[in-house]
Amino acid sequence: MPTPTADATTSILTPAPPDLSTQIDLCWATNGRGGSGTTFHEFFPDAGAHLVFRHSPAGCRMVLIGPATERATIERDAGAEYLGIRFRAGQAPRFADVRSSELTDGCVEVTKIRGIPIESLAERLRALPDLGSRQRAFVNLVRDAAPPLVTDARCRRATLLLEAHGGRIRVDELAEELGLHRRSLERLFLDQFAMTPKRMARLVRLRNVLGALHTGAFATLAELAQACGYADQPHLIRDFKTLTDRLPGEKGAHRNRQVVRADTRIVHRYRP
Repeated sequence: MPTPTADATTSILTPAPPDLSTQIDLCWATNGRGGSGTTFHEFFPDAGAHLVFRHSPAGCRMVLIGPATERATIERDAGAEYLGIRFRAGQAPRFADVRSSELTDGCVEVTKIRGIPIESLAERLRALPDLGSRQRAFVNLVRDAAPPLVTDARCRRATLLLEAHGGRIRVDELAEELGLHRRSLERLFLDQFAMTPKRMARLVRLRNVLGALHTGAFATLAELAQACGYADQPHLIRDFKTLTDRLPGEKGAHRNRQVVRADTRIVHRYRP
């Protein structure tokens, strides 16, 4: 998701609660009530799904954004507060009546969680004293909120294995772990995610590269390529360029930047 920008008065980025760590990757929140107007932000390809709740005195909206196989853009209301959860690949709950494959490169409106309409949820959250307490209350609503969006348990296990291996597991090995033939696994992924396991592994590797660039964990791109499962440095550079339209050696290459205008597909607008 977009990183908070200068107009945000407060921002929070936290790991998942321990009991939700196999389902949730991270939680984030931004209070931009000091700003006004709308802005556009890049959205990198991502194997995970994002639940995003925007609320302000002007109204509220909640969406579940599915996995993204290519770069996209998100519109943001600079004067609203955002609460967000990134679910690990294949682990999002079913917040709306939609097939998981239909969410890839798209999003769906969420009108209620645990039977609570989002308008009532916004009122409850506004009654809490600060952004941190609102974020914690939002995350708590996810516990046992809905059955899994991905209905096939083998696919959910496969995505956990992909994340556990950082995308560095071969499709044949992944199929063997699950007791499936490669073609059967590929058919399952196409049915559940509208992408192949190889494509999802590529997205998982990209997220690891972005995280490593953020922390500065590797001194050279060659070391980064080896650690993240690329054949060599040129392979890393080509893949990164294809997926992000940047070079991994660029300053701030890992950041979701604000853009002047949307020059990629808009995956989400702040208004329906």
